[in-house]
Amino acid sequence: MTLTARPARASLTHAWQHRLLGVVFYGGLALLMFLILTTLLDRVLPTDLANRLGYNSEGYTLALVVCAWIQAVRPRLSEPLRWWIALAAGLGCAAIGLGLYASELPSQLKTLNETFIALALILPYLTLARPLRRWVPLAISTGVAAAVVLGVVLGSRQSPFVLLAETMAMLFLVPLALDVVDRAILEPRAPTSAVRRYGWYAMLVVVPLAVVLLGTDARSGDGFAVVLDYLGRVHESVIGVLLVHVYLAVGLRRSGSPLPASPHRSESRD
Repeated sequence: MTLTARPARASLTHAWQHRLLGVVFYGGLALLMFLILTTLLDRVLPTDLANRLGYNSEGYTLALVVCAWIQAVRPRLSEPLRWWIALAAGLGCAAIGLGLYASELPSQLKTLNETFIALALILPYLTLARPLRRWVPLAISTGVAAAVVLGVVLGSRQSPFVLLAETMAMLFLVPLALDVVDRAILEPRAPTSAVRRYGWYAMLVVVPLAVVLLGTDARSGDGFAVVLDYLGRVHESVIGVLLVHVYLAVGLRRSGSPLPASPHRSESRD
């Protein structure tokens, strides 16, 4: 009786921990977004901190919607209505995004247009059955990166690829994040590499921080300055994707199983 009671008690403890983490994550981000959208954030926090937090509202929105879709919606989608719901959600996000883009609403609301335009494609993508073929996420991210490079090189800093930099960054990062690095978020039994995962997390922290430390002067001009300028525009997307990793993979431990050892390693051990 004691042996069976302990696993049950441990399982109950984990369930409560996950629920508490969910309340903190969703409740905290929802409260933060409310304060940002109502311009009340600088009344409860020091101005400098409020400005820094408020600047990342697109990332918070991405994290909220993506995590909620993965946790609450995706598991409940039945096959007959699965794609109708996903497409309806995508079209709804597109309508919101384009409506915000064309609106004269305050900047703290209008700026969310890029996130919703990205979500119009991301939500149907998340609905695809897993596992995907390995080339699919790589092809999507490579295609997005190629479109951005061509748009910047052949266009101007006023081209859609630059003006919608956050959208392009989200479309680039999400396939890599969820189908190359942290596959277990969408496919619980998928093998993952801890080295790859934490190396990716570190990159999501270090690259934006390096761009900030280089300063705005390094982003003015041509050549590499154009790359730095573009990276400086997509901090919010990076933060949004990082929050998804931290909550679902680290917090809820959706990290899958370790990658199997290669045959060469096994032979060397024998």
